[in-house]
Amino acid sequence: MTEGLFIAAITSPLKVENEASRISSILENGKADIVHIRKPGWTLHETADLICEIPSIWHGRIKLHDHFELLERFQLAGIHLNNRNPEPHPLAKSISKSCHEIEQLQESEHYDYVTLSPIFDSISKPGYGKAFALEEIRDSLVGHKVVALGGVSPEKFSLLKAAGFFGAAMLGYFWK
Repeated sequence: MTEGLFIAAITSPLKVENEASRISSILENGKADIVHIRKPGWTLHETADLICEIPSIWHGRIKLHDHFELLERFQLAGIHLNNRNPEPHPLAKSISKSCHEIEQLQESEHYDYVTLSPIFDSISKPGYGKAFALEEIRDSLVGHKVVALGGVSPEKFSLLKAAGFFGAAMLGYFWK
């Protein structure tokens, strides 16, 4: 199913019914290697409550996009840097980062991987179209651990692998 790609699931920014169980199921059933908790409007307390509902066996496969100080409370996989939170936390074991331009891939050597988006037309954000043509970015991916984001679904894994992506990240596919 994964075409040999690293797979990341990204949570919906909104509250989702039975979200903790769904996150656990995604990890338990091998649908993703890691889950990114991306809840930009959530408080520290709300984010901590969600993590508490997820069995601790899965905490080592969860990355935070916000409230990095929760690393002091939970044994999580790490953090994902973005425009809201561009600075790493000293306790982060694994750090990834969002990229939206090919030139930003040069920074990828400082991170475990970077996400590049949008690769395809978004599933979760109607009207948010792809910004790259796979055939045009292929050479830029060489030597970098780049995870495709934006409109990604399993049907596109073989295209992503052939283009040279390290992995695929999915939001809309898991939550829509």
